[in-house]
Amino acid sequence: MKENFLRGQLKKAVFAAALVAGALSVMSSDASERKRDYQLQLGLGFAAPFNMEEPFIDLTKTRGAGWRFGVGRQKRISATEALEAGYLDPASYMPTPKSRETSYAAVAVFMPNADRYREYYAGDYILDWKGEAYGFMQRWPKSFERRRTSNSVEYSMPAAGAKGGALRFSGVGEGFTGFRLYRKEYAARLAKGELWNPDFLNYVRRYDIIRTMDLQSTNNTAVRRYDQLAEMDEPWGQGSGPVWPEPPFYSIPYEALFNLGVTADVKMWMTLPPQLGSPIAAADPSLRRDNRKFRISGEKVRDSAAKNAAETLKSPEWEKFAKSFVDRYVASGYPLNRPLYLEVGNEIWNLAGGFYVSTRYAEGIGRGVNPEWAVGQGYGVLVARYMMALESEFARRKIRPNVTYVVASHTANPWRTKTALEGLAEYLKRNGVEPAPYLAMTGVAVTNYYGHFNEMSKAMFGVSKPAEYAPLWIAEMKKDPEAFARRLETLLAEGPQNVKANGAWVIARWREHKAFADRAGSRFIGAYEGGSHLLPPKELVRDKSFLAWWLAWHWSEGNAGVARRINRDIADAFPGVIISNYESIGTLGPDAPWNDGHYSQSTPMMDMWDEFAKTAPAK
Repeated sequence: MKENFLRGQLKKAVFAAALVAGALSVMSSDASERKRDYQLQLGLGFAAPFNMEEPFIDLTKTRGAGWRFGVGRQKRISATEALEAGYLDPASYMPTPKSRETSYAAVAVFMPNADRYREYYAGDYILDWKGEAYGFMQRWPKSFERRRTSNSVEYSMPAAGAKGGALRFSGVGEGFTGFRLYRKEYAARLAKGELWNPDFLNYVRRYDIIRTMDLQSTNNTAVRRYDQLAEMDEPWGQGSGPVWPEPPFYSIPYEALFNLGVTADVKMWMTLPPQLGSPIAAADPSLRRDNRKFRISGEKVRDSAAKNAAETLKSPEWEKFAKSFVDRYVASGYPLNRPLYLEVGNEIWNLAGGFYVSTRYAEGIGRGVNPEWAVGQGYGVLVARYMMALESEFARRKIRPNVTYVVASHTANPWRTKTALEGLAEYLKRNGVEPAPYLAMTGVAVTNYYGHFNEMSKAMFGVSKPAEYAPLWIAEMKKDPEAFARRLETLLAEGPQNVKANGAWVIARWREHKAFADRAGSRFIGAYEGGSHLLPPKELVRDKSFLAWWLAWHWSEGNAGVARRINRDIADAFPGVIISNYESIGTLGPDAPWNDGHYSQSTPMMDMWDEFAKTAPAK
């Protein structure tokens, strides 16, 4: 009975979506038939094996620096323990010959969603390496293996058995390094030095701007010096967090990011590490919580940043970073007249788990400059300090690149734009720099996210607590899924501007941010992220009938029509603006509503974004 009910809900939801999509298409003409008076930006996913964009030909580029070693029955050690045991080289973070004592050295699970897209992942793969070792894909049956040499193994994965594989090595000896995992059909490309998966390139080329925030593992990034960034022959999936001692490298080389801009012929939007010049790492044990030593204390990070603010801002690391960055910028072939967007950190106002270290750090920098200042002014100081270093380097080289220094703000709180620009201008003044020319090089950005369950519930039912509104949503959905879908879509696309995160509310907030930007001598450029932010609370998700309905509706023509209408209304209200699609390739789930589909399987939501693309993709 339950299965029949769920199937019925799915069918009803799809039917509802089709009905409402027709209504919304009448409200807003097709984007592809309108004048293209905006830019479309795509936010890339993480350099991580779970990222289904799979941006690199060599899949192992998405691994982190860490390894796990099998040391007993169902027991593994990693990080500090592996270093102490001598299994991991502290300079290269590669397994040592001593790791022969372990049963294996595990890298990561690659292609974990292959069973969802079997035909796409079916094919021949090569794993190769340098030096002495035995490489294998655990979880792949022996029948996949076709040919093995002392430094490589070739696999053939049939569609019927397609699944992810766990890359491991055993018998590590001298000179082990340089391992790669790639499709056999791309071997010639890899040999020529190409970096990018052709499917990935074909997808990103339809966008005007590519933002690499997640690809750079920006949130809470621990980078304090340019030489901590990974080099081209190192893995690029190393994020941040309470890792101690500090790994030898993080993130992805800037030269790779510039190469993406050149290869895909797109404008790049990169991030810059906010903790540059800090004399102490945020992961230092002295900055841990007293009662939870595995967690970084935001308050201790803030106080340390305030104490060390003068030293940090005077550090020569800013000028070293500027020189190294511009060296790679100029050498990359990325045209100096092509717009380049540079953003310090990501969401330096957010105190959620993935953001709070950077936010508290900026708060400390602000307090260190002026005891009355807070996060916004501190963030502005960091932007100003980068501007001073980079502009001096550009002047030294007698070049004038087309750089916009992004001041990214919180959509819901326009006053954060005001405080950030105040801090930026005041810090410049204190250092003898006239703010006006610098402010003219900045661009304020927010988000074009839509959807907020608490606020939608308040508008529809008069209550905003999940425990109170979840039964009401479920009852309405079961009573008439078609009508309820229509009600939601109308609220999001046409509702009044007092409903947080619907289209009208977003446009109203944008106008306020633009006013602050204009008043300060900056300019409003649009969005750094955007798309669906419909994150249902656990009280709704745990109801299987609701989850089935939500999954069927979210990628449907109905919700795609909502996004289309909001995008179009934004473009009409702010000519020339940047509209953002935060991430695209991936599976749909209640914790990832921003994903749109897969290269091999389009959805109405993907098709909607294609309507706004700079070129029509091949079908």
